[in-house]
Amino acid sequence: METWKILVAVGGVLALLAGLVSLATGTPLAEMLFGVTLVSGSIVRILGVIGVIGGLVALNGFRTGDAKQGLIGGVLGLLAPCGLSILAVIGGLLGMKEAK
Repeated sequence: METWKILVAVGGVLALLAGLVSLATGTPLAEMLFGVTLVSGSIVRILGVIGVIGGLVALNGFRTGDAKQGLIGGVLGLLAPCGLSILAVIGGLLGMKEAK
């Protein structure tokens, strides 16, 4: 398996997890893990939905082998507010570089 696909899959799962935590608790995953308040209020649940969508798009990019979907899913996953989905962005960029 190629390295970029693994990065996209891990980043997608982390974005999905961060989005689900934001939806369920109303608190960003970054705040729960690191104690850093990035954003608070009712916007957290909306960002959680966007994070879940981003995680699903990144995982679909992994499944289909499409690096562009992995990149887009990683960028959307970054809105979850947790920076762990940066792995999907890095994997998508690596996959696009390998495709050239």
